[in-house]
Amino acid sequence: MTPNDFAHLPTSARTSALRTMESTRVNLAIEVSSKDRAEARAVMHRLNLDIDRARTAVAKLDARSVLYPPSPDAAEERTQLTEDLKRCTPEHRYASAWSAAADVAHESAKLERAWLDRPDVSNDQRVRMLASPLESCSQRDVTAPGYTVTVLHSDPHSPTLLWREMHHGVVTRSRVRSMLSKWFEREQTHVLRDPHGRLYVAAPGLRMELIPTDIAPPQTGGDVLRAALAAYGFTSYQDSEGGHTWLVVPLDPRITEDSDSEIGIHIRINSDDRVDRPASQHERWSAGVHDQDGDYVTTLTPAPDDSTIAEDSAHVARAVDNFARTVGQR
Repeated sequence: MTPNDFAHLPTSARTSALRTMESTRVNLAIEVSSKDRAEARAVMHRLNLDIDRARTAVAKLDARSVLYPPSPDAAEERTQLTEDLKRCTPEHRYASAWSAAADVAHESAKLERAWLDRPDVSNDQRVRMLASPLESCSQRDVTAPGYTVTVLHSDPHSPTLLWREMHHGVVTRSRVRSMLSKWFEREQTHVLRDPHGRLYVAAPGLRMELIPTDIAPPQTGGDVLRAALAAYGFTSYQDSEGGHTWLVVPLDPRITEDSDSEIGIHIRINSDDRVDRPASQHERWSAGVHDQDGDYVTTLTPAPDDSTIAEDSAHVARAVDNFARTVGQR
C-alpha cells in the first residue's frame, strides 16, 4: 500500500490499518526483546559458572598450600585462575546490565501489547458521578498503575475558542502523585476525585483530567537505560527543555536530582532528543560528556547500529563506567 492509497482510505479503514501496523510493530518488539533477554540470561549463566569454577579452584589451592610446600605448577595455576576471574568480572557486569535492560524492554513491549488489546471505552460510555474536592494528596487517592492525562488550556490566540485540548498520554502512578502535590501548593487551584477514581485539576486557565487505567504504561527507553546504568552503580535522572528530554548521569554518586551541590562532570544521554518514548520506539543512544558548567566536552563511542535497545543501553553504561575510571571517579 502506497502512502497515497493509505491517505485516501475511509476513516474506519485507516484506523484499522494503523492498528494493524502498530500491532505488527509491537509483536516484533516482543519477539526481539524475548530473544534478547534469553541470550543475555544465557551469557549470565555461563559467566556465573565460570566464576564459580575459578573461585572453587582457588579455594582448593589455598587449602592445599597449607599442607604442601610451594609448587611452580600451583603458582602457575593460581595466576591463570586470577586472570580468568579478572576477565570474567567486567564481562559479568556487562551481562548484568544487558540482562537488566532486556527485562525492562521486554516488559515494556508486553505492556504495549496489553494496551493495544484493551477495549476502547468512549466518553459517552463512562458513567460520571459527582467529584469531591480533596484537601491533600494521599496515596489512597492515587492507586491506579497509570493515568491517561488530558489537559485543557485557555487559548489566548483565539477569541472564539476558549479551550484547547492537549493529550499528554499515560503517566505512572508515582508521577501523578508528584504532579498533584505540586498543584496543591498553588493558590486558586482545586483537585477533585470522583467515585471511579478519576481525578480533576481546576486552576486559572487550565483544566486537567486524569483517568485511571488498569494497565501500567509501557516503560520508556530511559527506564531501560536506567536499569543498565544501575548495574554499574550509576544513578540518573531525567531533565528536559523545550520538549526535548535526556538522562543526566552524574559521575559523583552523591549527586541526585535534588542535590544543592554542583553536579560536576556528567554525562547527558538522549535518543533523537527523547528518552521518554516507549522502549520499542528507541533510536540509538548518544552519550555526551559535559563539564561542571554544562559545556560539551566529548561524545562516548556509540553502540553498533544493529544493537537492540538492551545491548545499546548496556554498551552505554559500560562506556560511562570506563570514562568514569579514566577521570578517577571510580
